[in-house]
Amino acid sequence: MKKKICMVVCLLLFCSTNYATAGIFACSGLVQSLAFGPTNGILQVNTGHGEHNLCRFDAEYHNVDPEVCKAWYSMFLTALVTNREVVQFYQDSAGTNCSTLGTSAVPNPMPYYVTIKSEPN
Repeated sequence: MKKKICMVVCLLLFCSTNYATAGIFACSGLVQSLAFGPTNGILQVNTGHGEHNLCRFDAEYHNVDPEVCKAWYSMFLTALVTNREVVQFYQDSAGTNCSTLGTSAVPNPMPYYVTIKSEPN
């Protein structure tokens, strides 16, 4: 009985892991520009995949909380100063990839996870 339960749990974990990683893509690159819009206060970032309007410090913007925005800004600024690549993870929606996120626009979808590569370039 214990062996059967263990097999079912292992199967469920395997299936949920595959489901969770399906439909995800990552865009990495050096921060080429980091700015705030002068009239709207929107954080604008370009890591080689277009200029993206990501968030605001003073209000929620496309479901991104201002505290997350401040953390992203800190990460992008750190990456810029230390010459490290940033990796932004996105959930694939209908074949979206790094080249189709758009430029001078709100990326669709928004990144759900951002990290800095550990090794400088």
